Amino acid sequence: MSSKRLFKFVLATAIVVLQCDLLAARDLDIRLFGHRVSIAKSNDDQFSLKVDDREIHRNYFVDIDDVHVVGGTPVAVGASSGGGNACESSPFVLSFPEGQNARIDGPLDNCMPVKVTVSQDKLYFAIAPQPGTPGKRWEWTAGQGFREVGSEAFVADTSKGWDQLRERTIDHPAALLSYAEVARQINGLAGEDEALVKDILLGVGSGEFKGDLFVGTTCTRHMCDEQQAIVVADLRSRSVYLAWKPSGQKIKVQPVVGAWPEKVKAELRLWAAKWK
Repeated sequence: MSSKRLFKFVLATAIVVLQCDLLAARDLDIRLFGHRVSIAKSNDDQFSLKVDDREIHRNYFVDIDDVHVVGGTPVAVGASSGGGNACESSPFVLSFPEGQNARIDGPLDNCMPVKVTVSQDKLYFAIAPQPGTPGKRWEWTAGQGFREVGSEAFVADTSKGWDQLRERTIDHPAALLSYAEVARQINGLAGEDEALVKDILLGVGSGEFKGDLFVGTTCTRHMCDEQQAIVVADLRSRSVYLAWKPSGQKIKVQPVVGAWPEKVKAELRLWAAKWK
């Protein structure tokens, strides 16, 4: 068997073994590209990532997601997290240069989800732009590791409005900010608190359609007991109703409560009951 075919066979075997181990448990102990790679829980409840019995990373959640060959170098892309649901896990890259010790780059300093794209000689990592927060992009090469390669400002999609919202494809209140017609109403209601409201809406939360109402609740990451919001988008009247509670302050409501339809007002009462 040629060396090229042998390498492809080793890579395919590594992928199958890795997938099977990840399905079985979070603990991991495999041979990967001629190296022993293990993930095991330590006495402090963190998981220790070791390569050839040498610890190179630890955190409360550590995983290996995929293996690739990038620029001729075998790599494993993993994820690390301090736990909780406030932030997404952060990617890291393990690389295995021939005849050398394994190397680790990262984890990246991110809170939002990161998309990974693979090319022949590079890995690309991207965070999509969010309202009030530009997106970020990195590239990884075997020679240099991670390198930040730019940012991208958020722009609401002017082709999306109330008609597209009727497709009912969203399940988080932050998604409303991508619909230009709806976002304009939210920004107008928030007034001088626009930046704060966007930050809350981009936090931990969820939303659902209740008839022709989209009802979303959310809280600021790491401040869920202190800072929250509710937003209701009425598909029939094409109106937005917004309430938010800044940390240490009383609830703010726009428009005035008297202008809220009874069904929407009921959602407000249910949401605000925790502070009575």
